[in-house]
Amino acid sequence: MDPWTALLLGLIPIVAADAFFPSVPAEVAVATAGSLAAEGKFGLMTVILLSALGSWLGDAALYQLVKHSLSPLVDRWRWGRRLQSGTQEAIDMLGRSGALVTIIGARFLPGGRLASSATAGLSGMRARSYLVGDAIGGLLWSVWMAGIGFAANTTTALPFWASALVGAGASTLLASAVAGILALRRRHRHAAADRTDGPAGAAGGVRSKRPRSS
Repeated sequence: MDPWTALLLGLIPIVAADAFFPSVPAEVAVATAGSLAAEGKFGLMTVILLSALGSWLGDAALYQLVKHSLSPLVDRWRWGRRLQSGTQEAIDMLGRSGALVTIIGARFLPGGRLASSATAGLSGMRARSYLVGDAIGGLLWSVWMAGIGFAANTTTALPFWASALVGAGASTLLASAVAGILALRRRHRHAAADRTDGPAGAAGGVRSKRPRSS
């Protein structure tokens, strides 16, 4: 087996392992393969499909592990029951479409695959819904990562490994920026809720208890 084929097939275990260990450089591996596809080492569609397969296998394994092994274990403690209740409430509040959107989009954020798969497993989300949403998300992520490596190679004069690093770095910066924006929006929502439930809300409650004058 030539080294290029070995690298291509290695995408499956590398991307799968990233579901359990976010420090695994799956983004760099896929972007590198996309950059090599630009040089004709192998087809871009093959890179995308193998990366998506690795993503789906890793996420499905983590989901099943959490749902069938860790979920009954944490259910023995009060904090575990609270955690499961909270994750189930979050899924219910999002609704089916919202939960699927979260599963698809979370993988573009740092550590998002681990968080979304564990949450889906703890909440007892239906396997079919999770696996379909995860397959869509994995395919979109693979297109993005392989495509950015391919584009970096074809638009610059850098060698394939440098193009891959540029592509992976750009993707990481974009994901970090999105995560920062979401965190700021969440903080603003909490601050607005605190102001609503603060002294003004309490005063309003006191006034509502005063008897009306005839």
